[in-house]
Amino acid sequence: GCPGVLAVLGLEAAAPGECELTRLLQDKLQYEMRLQYMKHYFPIDYTVHVQYEEVLRPSNITRLRNGTVSEAALRYLWFHVSSQAVLRIREVLPEKHPSWKYTQELCQLFDALGEEYSKYRQ
Repeated sequence: GCPGVLAVLGLEAAAPGECELTRLLQDKLQYEMRLQYMKHYFPIDYTVHVQYEEVLRPSNITRLRNGTVSEAALRYLWFHVSSQAVLRIREVLPEKHPSWKYTQELCQLFDALGEEYSKYRQ
């Protein structure tokens, strides 16, 4: 395994491809970049509506880890929730928005990670 963005959840990536992609995502999802692209570039009081089920909270991860959910399933859950959140944001961004390229790069990384997961048939 290798440390990556999933380390926030106390998880480690399993396969080399998954490891490299999570490292790249970790670089893109650093606090400073999220602050710049997902806060400063958005209008004040702008919101993206999400369903309760679309929010991944640390307490939910702890509950799942203490249950019977495998580490691989938790990695896939993180991937699914995070990629859907980026897609939801992309739906409201015009192409000329300062965050367009950033979110496009995130989508590409999540797409590549999805390809890795499809190999495992999780």
